[in-house]
Amino acid sequence: MTTLTLPQEHEVLLKTMLNMDDKVDQLLPLLDLLNDPDHPMSELGKALIEALQRISEDLRQATNLREEHRAALDQANETNAALSQMLQAISGQIQDIRTENRSLKQQISEIHGLMFSPVD
Repeated sequence: MTTLTLPQEHEVLLKTMLNMDDKVDQLLPLLDLLNDPDHPMSELGKALIEALQRISEDLRQATNLREEHRAALDQANETNAALSQMLQAISGQIQDIRTENRSLKQQISEIHGLMFSPVD
């Protein structure tokens, strides 16, 4: 059996989201300049800072969730691999039992033939 993997599109999306987190954090110090109460754009600066802080927090939460999902996927892959090995072992045991059953069937057939053959 093969392990589970995320499709290529998801990997691109995950990498993009990880890169966005750092970019948003880099913008925050620049927006602090607009936070000056004497600056005519201070209200806009505050609104931008709050919006970016919310976006940054959402991205952090998404990153945490993504890491949890990745860990769960890795665990599922490990479990899948272990189950696959167990199934292969069981399949081998069943094959051995079938072989033994064929041999026993042949022996029983021979004994049956001897039991019902005419005695001289």
